[in-house]
Amino acid sequence: MCDFVDAIKRPLFIPPRFVAYLEKHKIYELFQELAKQLIIDQPEDHILYMKQCLEHAVRKRDIPRIILLAPPIFDKMALAQIFQKELGLQPITVKDLREKMINKNVCLCDESEDLAMNMKKLLKSGTLHSSGWILVDVPRTKKEARAFQRLGIIPTHVFQIIMSNDLGEISEKNSNCQFDNNNIHSININNEEMRTYKQNLRGLRDAYANFLIEIEIGIRSIEELGNDCIALTKIKKHSGAPSLFRIALIGSRGSGCYTLAKYLAKRFNLIHVDFNYIMKQARLQETPMGEVLRLFEHNCNQKLKARIQVIDVNNYIKKPECLNKGWVLTNYPVTVEDFKLLDMIDTPPNKYKTFRIIFVQVSEEIRKERLLNRRYNIITGSKHNLITCDDYKKKCDCELGVHPNDYVNVVTEQIREYDNNVEEMLEYAGESVFIIDGNADERSVRESVEGCLMQSKMYSKLREPQPFSKIDLRDVEFDPDDEPDISIFDTIMPPEFKYSFI
Repeated sequence: MCDFVDAIKRPLFIPPRFVAYLEKHKIYELFQELAKQLIIDQPEDHILYMKQCLEHAVRKRDIPRIILLAPPIFDKMALAQIFQKELGLQPITVKDLREKMINKNVCLCDESEDLAMNMKKLLKSGTLHSSGWILVDVPRTKKEARAFQRLGIIPTHVFQIIMSNDLGEISEKNSNCQFDNNNIHSININNEEMRTYKQNLRGLRDAYANFLIEIEIGIRSIEELGNDCIALTKIKKHSGAPSLFRIALIGSRGSGCYTLAKYLAKRFNLIHVDFNYIMKQARLQETPMGEVLRLFEHNCNQKLKARIQVIDVNNYIKKPECLNKGWVLTNYPVTVEDFKLLDMIDTPPNKYKTFRIIFVQVSEEIRKERLLNRRYNIITGSKHNLITCDDYKKKCDCELGVHPNDYVNVVTEQIREYDNNVEEMLEYAGESVFIIDGNADERSVRESVEGCLMQSKMYSKLREPQPFSKIDLRDVEFDPDDEPDISIFDTIMPPEFKYSFI
């Protein structure tokens, strides 16, 4: 959490209790962008500039700005037109920028500054503020990219279209070749254009390393490729803001979630939050929450009981230790109602890129085999498998017993209860979850879980289990303590200087 120091070199910390709020409203990213624009524009009145920049950001921060990098053999304009149709982005080409140049006689070998300046004028005119833009064949070199960046023309996403090696070899062997991938239009290409593109690509990748997304065509049509790219535009690149993993491992007993959680806690220095354990500890405490939990331990009102439980979970993960390190949650949620309540905590799963919901699916036979063959050392409490513990029994000469939770009837009932609820939970969660196969060996399962943690997951629709009630403006009364309407001062104070933003 410590990224900066003050004037006397003291480390500046973000208090853990504020991290959830900062991530929810993207405060860190907002002020990072504001500082970057201040350095680029260097306005006379920086306070007024920041004020207007914040007002501008409120209206325009979610509008995508895209740069498209692709080989000459690929029809970039066809892909750009899909962006224009689906998102309303305005395609801009080198030809468009050249037509607006004041100096038409500029040497084409050194036109980077002119192209960038003309792009800046186009953006400051405000014609693209509401639609966003996509640069189709510009910038073409690292020099042009740097010229655009110096003027504050920063994209949100840079897509590099990667074609198969076979197509690359064909284009190099033939002076004129045509590429036809389902609905992708065929265009002519020669060796010189391809060589020039490859020479410039390394510099462009270096200039836009923080925004670059590689997309391989494969066997997709242009429409399918466009839809996949549009889905990725809804995922913003991480800007370096403080973020920690928050993981919910969901699976029945015998799925290995508990063992996985222990591994992840050690691997990523997380706090393992086991729902059953914290509920047990809370019930033993002489606190108001403990009294309520003991009161509802055998209460038939499951909805009220679930609401009380999620409060305790929320309070636990808001502790400084969990906020400073991140956490991995097991044995919760177990029903779709628990899932809906989990969506209402201070750090809801469906609004954070660092929150991962992972379902571990294991066959019923394997789960039963793991639990029914489990034995415990009655003295030390160590856990062992009945099939592989013969050598252990000979070595320690001690008795192994069965835990009451591992009796056949208990195991069968718990597995049945989970299987009855899992489909409903998956349907409610939709595309926001990861599902891994827990039948594989332990190493493969661990690698699958780590792969899920490193991926970005797009939430096509945020879950809102309890929508906010609408406010009728007729019911709102004037309060003398309300802030006055500052528009009444417009006729008294001189008008502010208006900055233009790109």
